[in-house]
Amino acid sequence: MTRESLTTRAGFLKGLAAAFGARLFAAPPGWTPPAKVNLVFGVVSDTHLRTTADGKYSTKYWSDKWLVAALRCFRDNNVDAVLHLGDMAHTGQVAEMEFHAAAWRKVFPKDLAPDGHKVERLFVAGNHDLDGSTYGIGELVKKLYPDPEEFKKHVLCTDIAGNWQRIWGEPYAEAWHKVVKGYHFFGRHYAGKDFNACEAKTLALVKEVDAKCGLAKDTKPFFHFSHIRAHATFNKAMAPYRNAVGFFGHWHASASNWSVIRMFSTSPTLHCPSCAPMGSNSLSPSTCKWAKAPFVEGTQDDYGRSRQGYIVRVFDDMVVFERHEFGKGGKIGADWIMPLGKYDPHPFVQTELLKVIGKPQFRPGAELKVESGAAQTVKLYIPPADGNPKCRVFAYDVAVATEKSSKPAKPLKCVFATGCNVNVAHAPHGGTTTVEIKKDELPSGDVLTFTVTPRSCLGTSGAPMKMSFHTDALPK
Repeated sequence: MTRESLTTRAGFLKGLAAAFGARLFAAPPGWTPPAKVNLVFGVVSDTHLRTTADGKYSTKYWSDKWLVAALRCFRDNNVDAVLHLGDMAHTGQVAEMEFHAAAWRKVFPKDLAPDGHKVERLFVAGNHDLDGSTYGIGELVKKLYPDPEEFKKHVLCTDIAGNWQRIWGEPYAEAWHKVVKGYHFFGRHYAGKDFNACEAKTLALVKEVDAKCGLAKDTKPFFHFSHIRAHATFNKAMAPYRNAVGFFGHWHASASNWSVIRMFSTSPTLHCPSCAPMGSNSLSPSTCKWAKAPFVEGTQDDYGRSRQGYIVRVFDDMVVFERHEFGKGGKIGADWIMPLGKYDPHPFVQTELLKVIGKPQFRPGAELKVESGAAQTVKLYIPPADGNPKCRVFAYDVAVATEKSSKPAKPLKCVFATGCNVNVAHAPHGGTTTVEIKKDELPSGDVLTFTVTPRSCLGTSGAPMKMSFHTDALPK
């Protein structure tokens, strides 16, 4: 089957479904999208640039390095627009948002790509931009500028409309609408306790555009986004718009976990991870409801340090979401494919995702290793479960039993797979995950058997690997 035979509107998705299974979501290995793309945009969030304690820009600890890396990735992928979902200024200072404007000009001078086409800025403010006192960080700014008049000059929210106009060259409105290459975008700035009124303004804009363009009648997608996810009233009101796609930031959760895809009402909303200079894309155990034991960090050298975002490509009959890591580069997993049209259930519903995510598997011949550790501990070395290229391992269940026990192995720990937060090629230690276990956590017996089961981010499990060892090897 040639690529050319798949690239027609009628045949592309049908051909992929025939080749790789009836339900599409995760792109199969070696897959390439159609040649003709209608719209490409980047999505980034939670960059949190800030000043140091003396009010100056720190290139060492709060560098714009990762924001620039994200923007360059977007530029190199020829984007038509960039969404920023807020929390640009960590402590709500004017200078911190100006850092972003300077970074933007480094990559897109005069808002232009290298080939001369305009790259639209679709930016919204977050709580750190407009309400830094929420976390007490406003105290830092008060110390920097004890004089009330100076404080006003340096804090964004004292004149957000004026500061936004000066920095970004466009008027500030809590809710706004733009069209890029025929596709509609609805942005909503952080509004604190006034979120109901702000979301109502967004809905009014959607309905106004719908009355003119027939948004609800079309399968062509449109996009809405904000820093904090929309609330129940908004989601319920958006039910007629099954072709809507939402984005939000704020959570700092890793996109290596498919749980960042949320179905609110009839359409999906994707959480965008953090691109903060300190790095903060957490692998939250709270989303791993399948876990039967406490989570431990293991050798997660990349844990919380990856800087992630999306590149979104819109075609006639599908939207493709690419998950990028901007620290060392590369994608963190298979592209997500959302076919356009009328379907029930939606392919992003988690019950549907479970049908396509597959099961991670260890390679034939892979082995566990155990050795004595320091301070009355045992170290368990788990090889990467990369035997199924369609399913990336996310975590491991570790259980232990005595040789003569008739009971199932006791769940001991869950551990995130080393490297699951970054591109596979950049996983530290070759992807080997080390778990340190205290001696008093182990059952008594002459011979112990460890059982390690690889898990996907949605909890599907592959074949377990076992290893037995004599307790004489334990530290005395």
